[in-house]
Amino acid sequence: MSKALTAAAIDSYRNDGFYFPCRVMSEAEASELRAAIEVADANPGAAAYPDRHNDLYLFKPHMVLKWADTIVNHPGVLDVAEDIVGPDILCWSAGLFRKPARSAGYVSWHQDATNYHLDDPSRVVRVWVSLTSSNVSNGTMVFAPASHQLGQLPHRDTVQADGLLSRGETVELKVDPAMTVPVILSPGEASIHHLHTAHGSGGNDSDQPRINLVITYIATSVRQLVGSDTAMLVRGQDSHGHYELEPRPVADFDSAAVEAHRRAMAIRNRNFFGGTDRLTALKAIMADTETRDGAGR
Repeated sequence: MSKALTAAAIDSYRNDGFYFPCRVMSEAEASELRAAIEVADANPGAAAYPDRHNDLYLFKPHMVLKWADTIVNHPGVLDVAEDIVGPDILCWSAGLFRKPARSAGYVSWHQDATNYHLDDPSRVVRVWVSLTSSNVSNGTMVFAPASHQLGQLPHRDTVQADGLLSRGETVELKVDPAMTVPVILSPGEASIHHLHTAHGSGGNDSDQPRINLVITYIATSVRQLVGSDTAMLVRGQDSHGHYELEPRPVADFDSAAVEAHRRAMAIRNRNFFGGTDRLTALKAIMADTETRDGAGR
């Protein structure tokens, strides 16, 4: 028996590769969590991350920030995840995406599974929680329906001045804008999507910010294919032991949480960037982009 989604909603997710809206918390709670982000930004602990987007917010902010931990472990969010992956759930990752008013930041068309190396995408779900309104004018996410049925597609890494993806990964798929579906959400609502669903987003042309936390939940049976990895047990039991389990933070940037986060991010960067560190991988991406651009002149 499902906890949050109707049978029709689950069928829609299976057929289209996404579903929304899912009410996971009240608008008032979403507003409180949005305010908590600003408080955490002013914490001296945040200054230890010169590249906050990539080193703090993009993969595992829930390990060191209480507001993110609250969302990742929120019963309303977990009920939605359980309807897709089952009762034993790990949070493999979470990422904060913020688009200030009148900002150019965008997300290129891609599939999330591309650099994740998880062995069973059918037992993984991405839950995109909106802490503000998400709409076309403020650069909401846009899906290509049924694209998950194509499986894993080739991608190329690119250098993007305003791109929000750390590798600038872009899917080699011609997307017809007329066939895409924008995600329209109110604060406290969420969308869910499959790891193979192609999606992207444009800049924020509005006078209001767009703030979302996207969470990757996996069944405890899902394996990492490229080496050791870490994850947080958020519901049920882990009888498989495929991951080093991450602790929850006691307070924002508490010393134990910061050390656990440092270790987890070192492992994640190694896996995500093909066995090397992020800066080395980005230099290789830049060199490859310059080579391709030069060849095209």
